[in-house]
Amino acid sequence: MGANPEPVPPRLVVADETLRQFIARPELGGGPSPAVPWLGLNAGAEYGPAKRWPEDRFAEAAIQIQRRTGCCWLIFGVRGELELAARIARNISLANKNILGHVKGRPIPLVINLAGATSLSELCAALKLCRVLLTNDSGPMHIAAALGTPVVVPFGSTSPELTGPGLPGDSRHACLRADAPCSPCFLRECPVDFRCMTGISVERVVNAVLAATA
Repeated sequence: MGANPEPVPPRLVVADETLRQFIARPELGGGPSPAVPWLGLNAGAEYGPAKRWPEDRFAEAAIQIQRRTGCCWLIFGVRGELELAARIARNISLANKNILGHVKGRPIPLVINLAGATSLSELCAALKLCRVLLTNDSGPMHIAAALGTPVVVPFGSTSPELTGPGLPGDSRHACLRADAPCSPCFLRECPVDFRCMTGISVERVVNAVLAATA
């Protein structure tokens, strides 16, 4: 019938006014800047622990990336992940407490915990303003990709070919795998030794995030 058969990637648009209203929140320190970019981190995944890269690796990767970029981390999560988000935010802050971010002479926060503290429109605004999102295979991953924000995703029990961000092969996104022979299993919990996720190193994730922000 003359239609174009090429697949169309998911696309979301955030209104400028929504972005302005979000940046005006007092805890955000005025928003991102070239000197202190915003990077997003989402360590949760509702489906189950088999989809979650280990918490301590998320924290260590974030610490190393912040030391090399001077970024401000926005921590995302649903209400059931409040404690997880708080632990990661605290670990980053303690490790990098000597790093001070300033924009036009005023101090800005280097970790902002937004877990359970955004509406859907505010989440979209935050993800749009992030230079990259480090995340598990999750809802925020898909939202960020649809907004045009690059994502770095450790994949374990699921398959990037089936549930990856955007369209397959999109070079903006990094889908990292350990090539474990049992992956993807699509189970909620790993019945063996979680090699699909523990085989993805912190160094590999750090390098992927730095490449996405270049």
